[in-house]
Amino acid sequence: MEAKRSVELTCPECRGPITEIQTGEMREYRCLVGHAYSPRSLLESHSETQERMLWAAVVALEETMNIAGLVASQFSPAVAQKLQEQAQVKVRQAAEIRKILERLEPFQFE
Repeated sequence: MEAKRSVELTCPECRGPITEIQTGEMREYRCLVGHAYSPRSLLESHSETQERMLWAAVVALEETMNIAGLVASQFSPAVAQKLQEQAQVKVRQAAEIRKILERLEPFQFE
C-alpha cells in the first residue's frame, strides 16, 4: 500500500512542492511536475541547487557594479555617487557569499 504525505520541501529542480511517497519500507520524494528522488538523490540534488543558487546570487550582486556604471551618467552626480556606493556594498556582499561557497560541503553518506 502506498502512503502519501506533504512535506515542507521544494523540488531541487523546479522548486515545486514535494510529496513523500512511502511504499512498504521504501520512500520516494516527488514534486507536482513529476521529478522523483530517493532520499540520497534528494540530498545530492538539494546540495547542487544550493551551490547553483549561491553562484547565481554572486553573479547578480557583482553585476550591480556594471549596471551602476552603465546608468550612473543618466542621474544627477549625487545619485550617481550613491549608486556607486551601493554597488560597492553589493560587491562586498558577493565576496561574503564566495567565502561561504568555499566552505560549502556536500552531504556525506559514508
